[in-house]
Formats: sequence, structure tokens, C-alpha cells
Amino acid sequence: MSQAGKQRFHLQLHNGVSSILFILVVLCLVSFATLSISSANADSRLTRKLLTRTTSYYSACNAAEDKISKIDSTLLKIYDSSGSQSKYFLKAGKGTSFYISISDTQRLNIELQYLYPEKKSDTFYKILKWQVETETNKMSYNETLPIPD
Repeated sequence: MSQAGKQRFHLQLHNGVSSILFILVVLCLVSFATLSISSANADSRLTRKLLTRTTSYYSACNAAEDKISKIDSTLLKIYDSSGSQSKYFLKAGKGTSFYISISDTQRLNIELQYLYPEKKSDTFYKILKWQVETETNKMSYNETLPIPD
């Protein structure tokens, strides 16, 4: 065999290549860690906002249920004191609607229709509306883009 056939190709890696590779891996890990922390922080802020909104909504629902309970007991008293359907509706009216505040820009709109029950154990009202409304006139929008100087 000839000399050219016996020679093998040898690739030598110097110490600098492994150092550069190590630096690149560390930079990638630091970048992913930074992105993970940033994402977790954003999720935490969103969760706190959601918790506040949910708590406010259910507090408003509880207040509305309390008010409806008072209306129900009042309608029961009117039912007991009135002898006929016409006298009942004359004293009670046909229904009512009210708002419960959820936040600065939202409120719970509730509308009830009064019913004349056949028995004392029947319901005295029917819920026609249980709706969250947003008051857009109280909202202000920032439509400008932040442009650095």
C-alpha cells in the first residue's frame, strides 16, 4: 500500500472550542430561565387580577341574593295581608329591578317579575335578568403607543 492510503484524517479540537460551546450553552440556559421567570410573573399578575374580579362578582351575587331574600319576605307579608290577586299586585307592583356594583366599571343588573302564587310555598318572583353590565362611559382608553425618546 501506498503512503497516501495509510494516512488518516485527524481532527483536533482545541481547548477554545469547548469553552465557546460551554459559554453558548450557559447563555441559552440563562435566556430560557429569564423567559420562564418573566412568564411566571405575568401569570401571577393575571391570576391576582382574576381572583379580584371573581371575588368582586361573587360578593355582588351574595348582596343580590340578600336583597332578593328581603324582597321575598316582603312579598310573603303582602301575600298574607292581601285577600286577592288584584290587591296583591296593587300593593306589590308588577316587579322591580336594581343594580349591585361589582367594580368601578361593572355592575350586576337584576330584574324581577312578581308572581301571584297559588300556594304559600310557591315562588313569589321570577328572575328575568341577571346580567353583568360594563359602564363604558366611565372607562378611558389609552390609545397611544409608548415611543422611546
